[in-house]
Amino acid sequence: MPPHRRSFAYLSLIVLVVVLPTAIALAWYQVSRDPNLRPLGITEQALRAYNGQGEGLEIVAVVDWVPPHTGNFTRAQLQTALDQSFRAKGVEVRVEFRDGRGETQITYLVGRTMLGPFPTARSSEGVSAAVEAYKMH
Repeated sequence: MPPHRRSFAYLSLIVLVVVLPTAIALAWYQVSRDPNLRPLGITEQALRAYNGQGEGLEIVAVVDWVPPHTGNFTRAQLQTALDQSFRAKGVEVRVEFRDGRGETQITYLVGRTMLGPFPTARSSEGVSAAVEAYKMH
């Protein structure tokens, strides 16, 4: 066998060994729709939807941040407080900050449901309402 044919055979074998497992995993994903088979495509929402937990729904806490009127919170403290409040109720939250006007307020988004805005002093009322809305979906 000429050397260039042998090199081509080795190269083809290497490509086959590298590509074949990926191709098989993607083909099986197309059949089963199990997001665990797409390691670069895994998201928490996809895993929750696959496992029947909330159908990929998430709770988003949108904080209208007004620096002089924050209720004595820093951004990090408020994010930690919201994370802990929702974790205590057994759900995850995604916190997004944006510039606001007037006073710092929190609006909770659960799918198409919008709860709030709540001032930081009353944010716990919104946490309970958001968790109930999440569980109703």
